[in-house]
This record gives sequence, C-alpha cells and structure tokens, in this order.
Amino acid sequence: MNRWARVVASGIVMIAVITVTLCEPTHCQAQEKEAVTDEYLNPELLPELPTGITSFGGAHCDGFLYVYGGHNGNAHEYYRSGQNPILYRLNLDDPKVWEEVHTSSRGLQGLAMVAHGEKLYRLGGFEARNARDEDQDLHSVADFEVYDPAVGKWEALSPLPEPRSSFDAVVIGDTLYVAGGWTIAGDEPTKWLETAHSIDLNNLEAGWQALPKPPFVRRALSLGFQGDNLYAIGGMQQRGGPTRRVDVLDLNTGVWSEGPELPGEQGMEGFGNSSFNIGGDLVVSTHGGHVYKLNEAGDAWEKVGSLENGRFFHRLLPVSDNKFVLVGGASMESGKNFEVEVLHK
Repeated sequence: MNRWARVVASGIVMIAVITVTLCEPTHCQAQEKEAVTDEYLNPELLPELPTGITSFGGAHCDGFLYVYGGHNGNAHEYYRSGQNPILYRLNLDDPKVWEEVHTSSRGLQGLAMVAHGEKLYRLGGFEARNARDEDQDLHSVADFEVYDPAVGKWEALSPLPEPRSSFDAVVIGDTLYVAGGWTIAGDEPTKWLETAHSIDLNNLEAGWQALPKPPFVRRALSLGFQGDNLYAIGGMQQRGGPTRRVDVLDLNTGVWSEGPELPGEQGMEGFGNSSFNIGGDLVVSTHGGHVYKLNEAGDAWEKVGSLENGRFFHRLLPVSDNKFVLVGGASMESGKNFEVEVLHK
C-alpha cells in the first residue's frame, strides 16, 4: 500500500448546506471518529474562497483550481441571491488570490463541472427562481456549457437529455459520463432519474448517447473510475435513505454489476461523498472523515487516512498525480468546514 500523509492548509473554504432536503434527522447522527494518526507535514497555504459555498462545481484545469456555483445563502433556504453566479479560479503556481473570471446571469447549485484538455465543462444543476421572501420555486436545468479560459466566456453546447441536478459527472479518456440525480420543476412532482448518458468531448456533434440503464436510482452520489470501469458511489436512494452501495459499469462490455460497499456501519458514510482518480487510484472521502482507495483488484476499499473533521457535499480535486485537495463541505459534528485540506499520496 502507498504511504499517505495528511496536511492541513491554512486556506479557508466557507460552506453552507447543499441541495433540497439534505437528509432526515434520523440519518444525520454524528459518527464517532477514530483518532487522527496521519503524519503532519509542512502546511501549505491557500487563500480562502471569496464566498462560502457548497453544492458547487469544482475542477482542476491547466494549473488552476476552479469553482463555480453553489449555495451561499442561509441553511435550508433557497433563493436567487443565495446561489453563486461567479466562476472563480486560483493559480496553483502563484496561489495568492482567487480571481473572478466570469459572472453568469444566474447561479446554480447541485451541478457538476469537469475539465478536459484546457477547457471546463459545466452541466445541470438547479436554479431558484424566487426571491428570498417568496415561496421556493426550484427548477433543475439541462445546461451543458464549455468555458475556454482563452476566450473568457461560457458557450452553450447540446443540452443534457433531461434537466438534472444532485448528480455527478466524470471524464474518462475523452468521454464525459453522467449518472444519478433528479429533476425538480417547481410545484410538479420530483422525478428521480433512471438514466445515464455519455458524450465524446472530441466529437460533440454526435450528441449524447444513452448508457445501459443503471441498476439504481440515487442522487447525492459521486462518479469515479479505475481502469475501464465507471463507479457510482453511495448517495441517497429514492427508497431506503442514504447508502454505501457501489455500482460498477464495465465500459468494455456495457454490463453493470455491484461493487464493494464503502466501509462503515451507516449509510451516511456514502451520502454526499466525493471521489476522483488520483494517479491511477480511485480515491473517495466520506462523511465520517475517512479517505479510502479502491484496491487494484477492484473488490475492496483500503483505508488510507482519517481526517480531523469529516465532510460531505464537498469536492475532492487533484492537483497532481500524488496530491489532491478537499474543498468545501459540511460536518455534522462541527458545522462548516473552513479548511482546505491537502493530502499527499
């Protein structure tokens, strides 16, 4: 097993709460955590974000960390001015200040953002059409847009096949994959989505392609990959509450199978998790403050670290093949996470 160590940076990332109906009280019990045993290294200093957000899009692209959207209003209250419309970035070669690089006409939360080449791709999310003192009027969107830093603006692409929020997306090679989530449309009944799609980022004209129907209906999950397999990790089930279940799509055969559950005794360990492939390993951080990686055989999770404070509805973003950051998120024990935590592989 590779040796992992934990670094707490002094940069601050403020958060709020994410998306509609986070969880029922019975699912929000704080989990007892093990003592932190990871070695402390020299701290790395990253500046705090300009605004407190959660349920946002995040990506590492061409030496910059980017964040967009998210909820920056009061907890459990959703309104136009409580959704961040600004795309911020931090130059990792000279991390002095977050820049405002673009402001959109509206904010979104419960979205996904990925990087491919030197461009960002933003997908879905939901918008609040109501003012703060009005009844909530929330709508998922089907937006699919690209941001070229050399141009400095978002450009609309072929929209998602359906409005989608509280989902995740991942790029594997040149293909973008989307799964999970739901469609909320004001007073209309919420629709939990049973579909998954892909699009070739080198051939956008070919449009979205349907993937084999997933054997799950979940939101607030994460998507990751290892080898030729796509992993749908944890989340909230349409029936049954939060779960640690993992489903695997073999990209060569198109067959879904059930993968190894995340460790733990409570479904909350899988709720609002974040994952990414770091140097060939699928790595996930969970509500309970644990960091796991998938073993080479893909049949078990190995614990590689414990965090002082767990977080969920955050972003795990790579900054190199052996280093990543945890940004944003909330803790049931200590509330808002203000730290940017930097982990080394």
